[in-house]
Amino acid sequence: MTKRDQFDRELLQMFTQEVRERASDMEQTLLAIEDPGGADEKLRLQEQLLRTVHSLKGAAGLLQVRGVEAICHWMEEIISITVNEQLVLEKSRLELLLSAADAIQDAAHLLESGETPSPAHGESVVDALKSAVATGEDDPSGKSNPRPPQMGQVAVRNSDTDGSMRVSADRLDALLYRSGELLSFGAVIRRHAEEASLLREQAMKLRGTVPESAALAAGIENGLRQLATSLRREMRLMHTVATALENEVRHARTQPFAEACKGLDRVVRDMAAASGKSAELKIGGGEIEIDRSILSGLQDSLRHLVRNAVAHGIESPEERREAGKPERGRVVIAAAISGDRMQVRVEDDGRGVDVARLSKAAGEHLEEVKDEAELLRRVFEPGLSTSATVTSLSGRGIGLDIVKRNVETLRGTAEVSQVPTGGAAFTLTLPLTLAMVRVVMVMAGEHMFTIDTASVQRVMRVHAQDFATSEGTDILSTPTGPMPFVDLADWLGMRSASSDTRHAVPAVVLDAPGGPVAVLVDSIAGEQDLLARPVGPRLTKVRRYSAGMVLPDGRIALLLNVAALAEAAARTRSTDGARMPRPLQAARRKVLVVDDSKYVRTLVKLILEGAGYDVKMASNGREAWQQLLDDGADMVVADVDMPSMNGFELTEAIRRSDRFTNTPVVLVTGREALEDKVRGLRAGANAYLRKDQFDAQHFLETMRRVV
Repeated sequence: MTKRDQFDRELLQMFTQEVRERASDMEQTLLAIEDPGGADEKLRLQEQLLRTVHSLKGAAGLLQVRGVEAICHWMEEIISITVNEQLVLEKSRLELLLSAADAIQDAAHLLESGETPSPAHGESVVDALKSAVATGEDDPSGKSNPRPPQMGQVAVRNSDTDGSMRVSADRLDALLYRSGELLSFGAVIRRHAEEASLLREQAMKLRGTVPESAALAAGIENGLRQLATSLRREMRLMHTVATALENEVRHARTQPFAEACKGLDRVVRDMAAASGKSAELKIGGGEIEIDRSILSGLQDSLRHLVRNAVAHGIESPEERREAGKPERGRVVIAAAISGDRMQVRVEDDGRGVDVARLSKAAGEHLEEVKDEAELLRRVFEPGLSTSATVTSLSGRGIGLDIVKRNVETLRGTAEVSQVPTGGAAFTLTLPLTLAMVRVVMVMAGEHMFTIDTASVQRVMRVHAQDFATSEGTDILSTPTGPMPFVDLADWLGMRSASSDTRHAVPAVVLDAPGGPVAVLVDSIAGEQDLLARPVGPRLTKVRRYSAGMVLPDGRIALLLNVAALAEAAARTRSTDGARMPRPLQAARRKVLVVDDSKYVRTLVKLILEGAGYDVKMASNGREAWQQLLDDGADMVVADVDMPSMNGFELTEAIRRSDRFTNTPVVLVTGREALEDKVRGLRAGANAYLRKDQFDAQHFLETMRRVV
């Protein structure tokens, strides 16, 4: 490709984007002019519209896209008349200009597919525009609103030197992935620093046991200390720079939620007109900034939901009058941030979901339906529709199925409910970003998988007596009530159907649309921020996986689809009674875990039990010391800052004791200062790990090393 060809191709790409954006702006402005409002505001919008059309006309002329240039020229003729005479566009002219904007949108689609629109593109629209110009100005005695002409001309050019520039979305994605890789690499450097510290501790021991090598050991110890210090310093610096870079790129990738709603008011307007209804669209939270990838994936789902609301929900004006409602129906799209998730609610004030028709379409008898919420969720099933007839607007039962699949692709969930005052509401819960994700790492068989922590309610241990069968379905009996479950390894086909009911296993409890569900796993390896990548064409249609992730050690872990897990749990049927997954084989050493945080105690307990250890827990040093005296332990894992007796004091007590003096002690603490680590090691701890740098695999390796 020559430089000239490359230049032309890039120029055409820029023009294609401009055509798409300008056509969307034209449509929004025309719809705003059509809405009720004052004449002054409408005249201002018409001046704005004239600038937009004029700018696009110039760009089309430069690229010699004559079809678009002709449409813009005749649009400009009509709008100029109203602007110069200070008249408001009447409805017939607005309809004509909207058709012209549609023709420009069609040209944008052709350009995106690599095809240049012909000079005759939109010829019928051009003829209609010419005819409208030939009939003269808008009739000032009709719906138009004349205003005395003002001096001065309308500015038709805007400056492009506003400090902004267009950047390819792919380039922003690539930058974000690179920044995420830098953050992941920081974990590798941190591990190297810890390994250097451990080697230094071994050199200290060597200096005391081999006197003739004391000088050499001291030199090695000093070198390892400097290496560990340098690695930590560089790691902190790299983390700071990488985090700042990631935040800047994330911000550059965000767009207002209102961008996802562009064109929906036109959908509502046209569908209502086609079905003899009257409806309006209201948008809330349009200023909320969301990730571009979420926004682009959300647009199609919102379009389907809005079409569904008008076609199925909003009644005719006659029906609404009889029901005591305003003749004009309302569809509301509202976005809100909830923690690390975003919720988008699409609600209408129509008739709501016809439960009787839905149960009939789903093949169920209404009187036998026990859970209306479960029945409502069936609206997302493919091919299921409550419409009695198939029209160009509805009745095929594919729109809501598409919504569900699109939302799951974005690692979100879709729910439906009835509005008490009348109408239906669809709630889409989505992550704030598709790039960096906080995940729980779990093992199934010999493979690592990840689950988005935004969907995790809690973790727990499951015992044989917790399993039960209800109406032919396996469930877990928990303090909060019965809960469906799925064995992850069985679901993924990684384990035979045989079971071992001797030991308890970890379970991750997920928040799902139908209520919490439990996922049984072999072990829990901890939490980490990881970069999510598309799974690629081979796994795109495999619904079980949402993304792929690269672990700090280079291994690949697949991110599990929470919605698919929840559905699998709901379908779990009993075969030979309750099933228990086979636990991992490991030496059953007794470990005493001491921490005043129940969450930390439970997390460490699950990690250790998953690796085969027998774990006991205590909430402070004094309680731990009493347990040691009563029951003993092979190892102790303790926090430092605890009431009654802190971790340093507990370690010193263990070392002073003749009975426990050789018991390994691992301190896991939030204290970051070097002097605290030195104090812990001098007190007799075998290892000192920081909570802010906690890594499950490194923790287990440390446990094995100190035994």
